[in-house]
Amino acid sequence: MKQINRYLIRSISDILKWNVLRYTLFIGIPLMAVWLWLSMEAWDYAVTITSMIISWIPFSIVKANGALFIIFFIWFIAVLVSFAAFTALIGPPLLRRLKERTQYIYTFTMLLLLSTFWAFVILMKWNYIFGEIQRLLTLLPFQTVADASAWLLAFYFFYNAFILTLFFIISLFRKPYLETIRELDYPHIVIGSAEVSKKHHGRILIDSILFVLFSIIAFPILFIPIANVFMQLFLWTWLYRESCFLSTCNLYCTDEDYQILRHHRFTIWSIATFSSFLNFLPVINIFAPFFAQIMFFHWIMEHHKEKVIIHPEIDVKEEIHHG
Repeated sequence: MKQINRYLIRSISDILKWNVLRYTLFIGIPLMAVWLWLSMEAWDYAVTITSMIISWIPFSIVKANGALFIIFFIWFIAVLVSFAAFTALIGPPLLRRLKERTQYIYTFTMLLLLSTFWAFVILMKWNYIFGEIQRLLTLLPFQTVADASAWLLAFYFFYNAFILTLFFIISLFRKPYLETIRELDYPHIVIGSAEVSKKHHGRILIDSILFVLFSIIAFPILFIPIANVFMQLFLWTWLYRESCFLSTCNLYCTDEDYQILRHHRFTIWSIATFSSFLNFLPVINIFAPFFAQIMFFHWIMEHHKEKVIIHPEIDVKEEIHHG
């Protein structure tokens, strides 16, 4: 666990470097804009479908799940509003004294801290908040609650489509920003030829298809409060764990390295879980697939450094192979 924390800290530092951050922004923001446009164009059709689905669900379940959705929405707004207020009141004099790279660290860290703070506040007052919102929803006619749930369910579908598309693109075009980190953090490691027999392209496609199928199969769980959050976290973690690991290993592992590392299931699942948590955080969610790749990258590089320490007679140039 201590090693994973080290990879986590190094990955946060790396992803906020401009040479890496620009890839995140140039890929994540345009893709988010595309899905916003697609969602606006297809919104009425999506809400019609989700309304039909909601009509099949008992009102008590819709009410409970609607309360959970509303709590999540309150948390989301609280994070954004508090970040905007803090930045507006304290940010200008503070940011003027910070270097450009430190400003990125400030933004990332503040969003992370505020997300954690408001989540903690809601959890401390969970019974009260959940009960009050349920009582409010009970006072509303069924059609109003159903419409609200259908709207939120449509948002969920489009959001997952954005996350899946971002994961797919980043897994295929991960080399430029990983090479940037390698040149900054591991300049003495020389890249040779690849030897990993298992390729990542098919794995990415299969995992993407299975993610959609598993999401459909697990769809009823989406209407069970709390369980739906853990279900979604598990699906994102499952999506990241093998594809991100294999796509990174295809660049920097030999077949022997891959066979050794793939048996470290706890590390692989831990890295994927840490990265999946970012999908729940507003704004920071565009970093999640990048973050998974970078954490796997540091883990693989540390593995090679340990091999050199154990076997100093082995030339570093022969240790890392490129795909």
